[in-house]
Amino acid sequence: MSIKFGSITNPWVDIIEELKLISKLEFDYAEVGIELPEGSPEILLRRKKRILKLLDSFKSEPIAHTAWWVDFGSGYDIVRKSWIEEAKNMIDVAKILKASKINFHFYSIGLVEDYKPYHKEILENIVKSLREVVKYADSKKMMVMLENSPTKRSNVGIKEYKYVLDNVPNLRVHFDIAHAFVENGMKGIKDYMFTFKNKIEHIHIHDNHGDADEHLSLGQGNINFEQVAKWLKQTDYNKTITFEVFTSKEAAKASMMGFRKLI
Repeated sequence: MSIKFGSITNPWVDIIEELKLISKLEFDYAEVGIELPEGSPEILLRRKKRILKLLDSFKSEPIAHTAWWVDFGSGYDIVRKSWIEEAKNMIDVAKILKASKINFHFYSIGLVEDYKPYHKEILENIVKSLREVVKYADSKKMMVMLENSPTKRSNVGIKEYKYVLDNVPNLRVHFDIAHAFVENGMKGIKDYMFTFKNKIEHIHIHDNHGDADEHLSLGQGNINFEQVAKWLKQTDYNKTITFEVFTSKEAAKASMMGFRKLI
């Protein structure tokens, strides 16, 4: 199996037009954002016939991507449980759109430095929530992946992320290379790649300068992608890579072509 390259839909743009453009640019698959405002579950279900027709034109099945602010760690239990129910709804929509993998983010509003004394409690809430979400996904034959977040390691990072992975059966890794770079530079990328090499199911690639999640074209920031490609080859990674470049789809395509040569 060779690596498949994809692009992600912009939730601020009409989903049909996004899929048409991703197809026109000859990506192998589309990563569908189940996210407000234009990618809400209600909109996706209402337009599912046209969406499915477009998704069928790709070489590979879609991947489902949810909003980064889904907060499974909330200390307000009614809020946390509501996010679990919304996650189940997103899983149902992803299944209808013929995706077999869906991501959620390693995020909670409380995982900031000011709340460090409460991080353990927040992590336990994330674990508890994801156990229920993954169990539901398993019943639908869907895989749940957890995406690492662009936070500095001095606050929260791979140690806490690994704790969640180790305590939620069947939860897999969605590795965002640029997020790891924000966390701890090239060392951060290497740490994630080799720590989770047997659990990585999907990868996001984009560039930044190391301080913020900029979603730049490859080569516009400070990430050494030649080294990234070497490490990926060492781990024998051969699944899916989405170019999450926000400047334009054309820039994402150029980034894909450049990285394909490296890999």
